[in-house]
Amino acid sequence: MNLKSQNYEKLISLILIVIVTVTPLLYFPYFEKGEPYRIDFDKTVLLRYDNIYKPKIYTTYYLVVLLVIILGLKIRYKKKSIKPDINNISVTLFFLFTILSTFFSNHFFRSIYGKPFRWEGLITYISYVLIFITAGYFIAKRKFLKSIIKYLFISASILSVYGLLQFYGLDFIKRGPIRENWQRAFATFGNPNFAASYVAIVLSLSLVLYIYNGNKIRMYIYGLISSLFFAFLIATSTRSALVGFFVSTIIFIAFFYRFLRNNIKKVLIITLIFIIIFFILDSDQQYYYSDRIFEMFRDVKTITVSEEQNAIERAGTLRFVLYKYSIPLLFEKPILGSGPDTFDYRFPHREYNKLMQDGSLYLVDKAHNEYLQIGITLGLPALLFYLLLLANIYKNGFKALKRLKNQVSELNIYHTALFMAVITYTVTALFNISVVSVAPIFWAVLGLNVAVYRMREQSENNI
Repeated sequence: MNLKSQNYEKLISLILIVIVTVTPLLYFPYFEKGEPYRIDFDKTVLLRYDNIYKPKIYTTYYLVVLLVIILGLKIRYKKKSIKPDINNISVTLFFLFTILSTFFSNHFFRSIYGKPFRWEGLITYISYVLIFITAGYFIAKRKFLKSIIKYLFISASILSVYGLLQFYGLDFIKRGPIRENWQRAFATFGNPNFAASYVAIVLSLSLVLYIYNGNKIRMYIYGLISSLFFAFLIATSTRSALVGFFVSTIIFIAFFYRFLRNNIKKVLIITLIFIIIFFILDSDQQYYYSDRIFEMFRDVKTITVSEEQNAIERAGTLRFVLYKYSIPLLFEKPILGSGPDTFDYRFPHREYNKLMQDGSLYLVDKAHNEYLQIGITLGLPALLFYLLLLANIYKNGFKALKRLKNQVSELNIYHTALFMAVITYTVTALFNISVVSVAPIFWAVLGLNVAVYRMREQSENNI
């Protein structure tokens, strides 16, 4: 084998395709058996079988190892180098503080491997960063970018169909006792909220490609899969992802209202389809979803209008209570946090459970706000560099919106679509958590934003 003549970019894109398309599909029938899980270097406990998260993240680990080998060969034989920029400097510093947080944590083993069923320890963060770097700096050709997105849509379509089958009680894969009687769709993601975070990403992507596609056949395909993704989103009955999708849609409308007005027929068709889907699926669940949406507005009104000190506790959702107890934790260990995936060691469970009217005891292991989670477990500097990375993605993304407004080109369309996906997820993350069943896809999409920006810069330099 001549290592110098290998098409490394093709191999890299194939591995990324497997990461974003195959790993979300990994979901096995539940068996009534215990599995030993090591929770410290000298301590093992017997827990229920993890048929959802462990297969996904362990497969991701193996694929990332393979990715590192191929990247090393490409750097060695193709003389590939990465020039420093705000994105890779920010993610490197984020990674550095994640490492420091791990090694100075009082819960070292947990910080490396993560909590069972969560698995967001240092090894997982290494995988996220490498996926981002690979997607952003080693995908340099448009055809590979388009291939990754194409296969992402195929995988998402399969997952959406399965989620809708679940919604209508046609689940053909044995569930565990926790999910046995769930009516909300979750597909292979383990939770309706996680499934919604995922499908909102691909929905934002496909919808932009539908709006801006001049080819009739492709337009119909993008319209069909966008409708399928939207149906799956509604079947999850998740509010946070709907808010994220709504925010990105409003931004898209604000920038492109003239283009949308000139293509009003296309817009009206997809809007009408979405409305019909919403009312059919909402009525099929006795208007549960619309009740949850109205409840969200009532909670916000209760918190903002009421002058009572216990207004947060009286609001229907427990997320605001979580935030109330989580925010002070940011300043207890502000530099390095408590270590990756150690939130449950920090959270004041006793005070929180006193508010449970039914007497239930809850173990809270996530802040239900991704930014709070990072700040508390990895430290404020890590959060700062993560936000700096997102800020630069946003800056270049808004530039892409302005360019597309002035000039319709394939790269501008793809950059806008990828940026809408980032907006959707990052807004959703204000009310949701990072999980191993979704986060690798987000980090890949984040990297592809960098890749398409670099492609456009390269094409301009070649003029």
